[in-house]
Amino acid sequence: MPKRKGREAKLSANILAVDATGEILSVALGRHELKRAAKKHDEALLPLVERLLKKAGLAWKDLDAIAAASGPGRFTGIRIGMSFASAAGFQLKIPALAISRLAAAAARSKAERVLGALPGWKDEVYAQAYRKGKADGDATWTSPQEWPAFRAAAERTGLEVSFGDTTAADLLPVARGLLAAKKAPSFKPFYLKPASYERPRG
Repeated sequence: MPKRKGREAKLSANILAVDATGEILSVALGRHELKRAAKKHDEALLPLVERLLKKAGLAWKDLDAIAAASGPGRFTGIRIGMSFASAAGFQLKIPALAISRLAAAAARSKAERVLGALPGWKDEVYAQAYRKGKADGDATWTSPQEWPAFRAAAERTGLEVSFGDTTAADLLPVARGLLAAKKAPSFKPFYLKPASYERPRG
């Protein structure tokens, strides 16, 4: 594979993204994404990544970085995805990036000021404001009953609301931006709520 240089290299980098934070496990690389409903994400993740690499026509050595959803989401899933990214990054000697799912949700909008919002446990909504791609305030959560008023109040302040669940593919634009800017966030999980809130796995 020919070497790429400078900013072009970062924007066209082969970034593997993994999201194990929800019921659906997803992995993404370039224009390709695979999803799988699996009870045991730790057992399903590696085979799914290998299928993705084959589909993309790439090998492990072709990867430039690996990104993992750091949360919010299921505690066990967060740990699985981040542990995988950390181990793979170390083995391949490439950056491992922790990407907030709220940042990924916000990045789907082109607006300057965005409220990234995700469906959460028991129909709660997790949300965080962003300005030009950077967090602009603390993340929070609201009950399903409180969400409509919370959303309306955010929109009155000029925030565009980007609401919806995310997958591994949504992590890629954020990861590309971090690589291009040569900024790697702390590789740590984003636990928005106490562990007692984790959804039971059926």
